[in-house]
Amino acid sequence: MVSMKILRDYSFNTIVEYYEYILQSITNGQRKQAIALVQILSSKQKKQAIEYLEVYTSNQADECKKLILATL
Repeated sequence: MVSMKILRDYSFNTIVEYYEYILQSITNGQRKQAIALVQILSSKQKKQAIEYLEVYTSNQADECKKLILATL
């Protein structure tokens, strides 16, 4: 589970910023980093991340959603 401490460690204020970081990792070709970030998410956070990513219509967002779904 991504706690407030983890968010602070990354200098994020919200979990949405963490979701964006996962997407940026995919966009920048840092797949291993994205996988590590996704593994920390709780099941509830993974579902929220998928819902959040629905607004994006890019291949990277689709890849990110598939990555998260694979860990549920």
